Amino acid sequence: MTKWREVTSIECQQDFDDLLDVCIDIAAERISENWGLHPVAVVNDLSGGQRVLAPPRPEGGEASNAAMHEQLVHDLRVVAGDLRSYAIVSDVTREEASGTYLEVLLEHREYAMRILVPYLMPDAATFDLGPTKASVGQRFLWG
Repeated sequence: MTKWREVTSIECQQDFDDLLDVCIDIAAERISENWGLHPVAVVNDLSGGQRVLAPPRPEGGEASNAAMHEQLVHDLRVVAGDLRSYAIVSDVTREEASGTYLEVLLEHREYAMRILVPYLMPDAATFDLGPTKASVGQRFLWG
């Protein structure tokens, strides 16, 4: 049993490291191109594949980030049996602090984390990241 836990922990850490990097790359690209950043998920399938999921935007209206996040979680729950891990990245502003932040919610079958990354964009070509803050995250798919 200990060996299985050790392998799972290594897999979880590797998944989280990779998912965080991919999410920051996606955020930097979308924000710097003035698309803005609505919540986007990056998933690792049990088969080893990785893909990006974005909720569809409603016709004729603008959906809130919270509604889009809920849609992503719903879509992920439908296919949870085929997933090993996932991350959801969104652009958030913390009310108790000035500035903008990326929020990356990471979940593996064994663990969940929430990462906040402050960022600045002094110009269209520069995306500066500040120190990250990590905490235990909410489990949405595997409890």
